[in-house]
Amino acid sequence: MSPLDMLIFLFFILVSIKAASSCIDYWKDFDDEAEVSVKPQRPATSASLSRTVRTGRPSSVRVTPIKREKMPAVVAADHQYNLKDKGAA
Repeated sequence: MSPLDMLIFLFFILVSIKAASSCIDYWKDFDDEAEVSVKPQRPATSASLSRTVRTGRPSSVRVTPIKREKMPAVVAADHQYNLKDKGAA
């Protein structure tokens, strides 16, 4: 390997190390900023349950059952197809 090839590889290794360390520092700073920006939430004591959680169904919604017209066909197991029959596969 020539000295020029070794310098090129060294350059790429140094650039990769610098990029990885910059990425780690960026995400550490991002996490620190996110922790600072999160405000403590005060407990909700005065909210009524009926306004925050809808447990009932609106009167305009109707549930209709599925109508089944025919029962599924029963497959007879007494007739077996040979693989050489036309259309078996």
